Amino acid sequence: MWFIVPPAPHGRPGRLRSAAVTDTVLLLRGTVVPVASPPIADGAVVVADGLVSYVGPASRAPRLSPDTTEVDVGGGTIIPGLIDAHVHLVADGSPDFPGEVAGASPQHLALKAYANTARALRHGIVAVRDLGAPEHAAIAAGREIADGRLMGAEVAAAGRAITAPGGHISYLGVEARGEEQMAEAARQELRHGAAGIKLVATGGVLTPGVAPDGAPFDESELAAAAAVARAAGRWVAAHAIGSEGAKRALRAGATTIEHGSFLDREAIDLMASTGAVLVSTRIAQLRILQNKEHIEDSAVRRAEEVYAANIESVRDAARAGIPVAAASDAGTPFNPHGSVAEEGALLVDDIGLSNETALQAVTSTAARCLHRPDLGHLSPGAMGHVVVTTGNPLDDIRALAHVRTVIAAGRPVRPLLG
Repeated sequence: MWFIVPPAPHGRPGRLRSAAVTDTVLLLRGTVVPVASPPIADGAVVVADGLVSYVGPASRAPRLSPDTTEVDVGGGTIIPGLIDAHVHLVADGSPDFPGEVAGASPQHLALKAYANTARALRHGIVAVRDLGAPEHAAIAAGREIADGRLMGAEVAAAGRAITAPGGHISYLGVEARGEEQMAEAARQELRHGAAGIKLVATGGVLTPGVAPDGAPFDESELAAAAAVARAAGRWVAAHAIGSEGAKRALRAGATTIEHGSFLDREAIDLMASTGAVLVSTRIAQLRILQNKEHIEDSAVRRAEEVYAANIESVRDAARAGIPVAAASDAGTPFNPHGSVAEEGALLVDDIGLSNETALQAVTSTAARCLHRPDLGHLSPGAMGHVVVTTGNPLDDIRALAHVRTVIAAGRPVRPLLG
């Protein structure tokens, strides 16, 4: 079984710990890429009581008890578990994204959400940030995982996305207008257990009749909701394809900008001054364009308008030093869960990030989006979420898609010698 460390005084959720692995100790030997420190060619990682207890040269690894499980990963590489900073757990990638969600029962949505966390975990994704689910289904799935009743990737969920009346992804959220309603909507999501909130600050690709770069909320409305979340120490994710909506959200207190397809210099400067992270979801756009014969024509046209602009926008932000997190936007058309490694590869191929920076994008930078400093790196005291890939992602980022072993809080999910 699993348990949660009690919440800290500021009210943030506790860390996932595993009671089942209290006496379990794992020692992995091989090439180690800790992310937060330099690679170690002949290294070792020890996971005890669900946490990393040692990272360093294999020759200096601590003496352990005879029942310690030792694994030589051979030509594999030991890295932190991956993180997908933007998903929709209630959808599987159907061509009809709204239709897959609308009208489904809370029980069906929660079961689907859990199944998708399990799929993500098998692909080496140890934590996801869900940015919009009706009926608080993603929160419910995350709670079952945290309480040990189910096994899947950890879930940091926004609950229902807060959108304007008739706005983008209303089927994944709650509609609000005006400062009072916006603040109350944020309070409701936090009361239901949300780890942060999602503000729909612009239109989007998949909502007919709503311009992707439209900005439906005033800055004061966005700020009213953001203030509630930030006062509770929670993150504020802003869906922002257009520049005006992004700038309003950043001035209002957004901690991340999702998608960011038409960011101008002022928006990028605001990201730099506020410390916001840009969350890239290029794989979602690519999946639509690769399968356009199965998707509604207006959505395809909007995806085509956004695609090239998104490359330029993310490149400009990265060159300006803005931290970029990788995310899949999984659940959108033809975009199943477990594909964040492909987003990492697109950041190298399309955006020009180095392999090292792209690895950070799916680990430590993504962890910033979740406000989880204990994730995304291998260091003493970090969560014992470890992945072994067949190759070294510092040599070829595509190695992230070839996962041999997954260890979640010290518990093997995929075979130790698989």
